[in-house]
Amino acid sequence: MEDKVIMNTALTLTKNACEILMHGAIESSTPKIKTTFTDALDKFLTTQGDIFKEMETAGLYNIENVPESKISKTNSKYESTLK
Repeated sequence: MEDKVIMNTALTLTKNACEILMHGAIESSTPKIKTTFTDALDKFLTTQGDIFKEMETAGLYNIENVPESKISKTNSKYESTLK
């Protein structure tokens, strides 16, 4: 299997686990359960960041710098819907 596919799968699964753990923390019925979920979430967030860094270093995940003008245009577009 290609490295990019393996790494993308690992990243996606880790992100999904983060989402599940976040909801577990939000819906926790006791402080002890909330701590258990938030501790696990912290570990998974670190792992997700590590996977991302490895992918970026290997050239498997490219980040595009967005011009400031495009950000301003998008911001203005959605800002008008909030008023």
